[in-house]
Amino acid sequence: MSFNTDIKNELVNLRPSYCCKQSLIYGFLLFSRSFSIKKIVMQTENEQTANLYKSLLFEVYGADVTVKKGGGKRTTYVASVVSEADRLKILASVDFGIFEGKINSESFIKECCAKSFVRGAFLACGHITDPDKDYRVDFPIKEKKLAEEFCGLLKEYYIDAHISKRQSGYLLYIKRNEMIVNLLAIIGASARSLQLIETSIIKSVKNNTNRALNCDSANINKTVEASIKQRKAIEYLKENDIFLSLPEELIEAANLRTQYPEISLKELSKKSSEPISVSGLSHRFKRITDIAEEIKKRKS
Repeated sequence: MSFNTDIKNELVNLRPSYCCKQSLIYGFLLFSRSFSIKKIVMQTENEQTANLYKSLLFEVYGADVTVKKGGGKRTTYVASVVSEADRLKILASVDFGIFEGKINSESFIKECCAKSFVRGAFLACGHITDPDKDYRVDFPIKEKKLAEEFCGLLKEYYIDAHISKRQSGYLLYIKRNEMIVNLLAIIGASARSLQLIETSIIKSVKNNTNRALNCDSANINKTVEASIKQRKAIEYLKENDIFLSLPEELIEAANLRTQYPEISLKELSKKSSEPISVSGLSHRFKRITDIAEEIKKRKS
């Protein structure tokens, strides 16, 4: 089973809150194969994704959706809204044809709804490459305006995406590892987000080791373990919308660690915008991990 399939299976098993269901469906609809009065169709290689799409449309709109299995070498599942009356009801719910843009962000009741929308978009058309091979997420999108508006939405979560022209439309893609980690955290794939952090740190340290064979292995292990712990704490605070409320010096330290996951505290202290000792930087990371642990205890 591919890394992409594992992530989609993880996301399908998440149960959205009542306010997020319509936003999740909205993401599905806008980024699916067809979304118009004539056709509302979603095609996927993941059977669980097709079944989630069907059940959500029935729960929220009472829509009758058929799922047909097809494809040649690769099995595909095509989910279609059967009746025109159901299609009209769905289109009207998102002001289709009335709203001037493509993504009606006013329909997002809370911030969690916007994140559910991004999750729906990823389930509908997103693809992530196995991190052991490369760091990349792709969203094939038919319309330029939709790609541009989605790119703007992702920027609100500090995710820099790029758009390229293709024969069949446009490709929105993300290549930087830390941006992909942010995306996975936002859409709810927390386990895979942490897995990606660990993979990237280990790969980075191994690369540095190959360039410096005399590097002490005990120090490498210590750097890896500390960096993983720090990055997990940082991602946890971001997931729980606490990160931006941290003191400025802790945010800077966290951003440095995110940007340079593989280097030691000594090297990292030299990257700081203000002079700071190794012990001073270590203390800042301890405060970050302590805050994350305290939040976890309150929630447990």
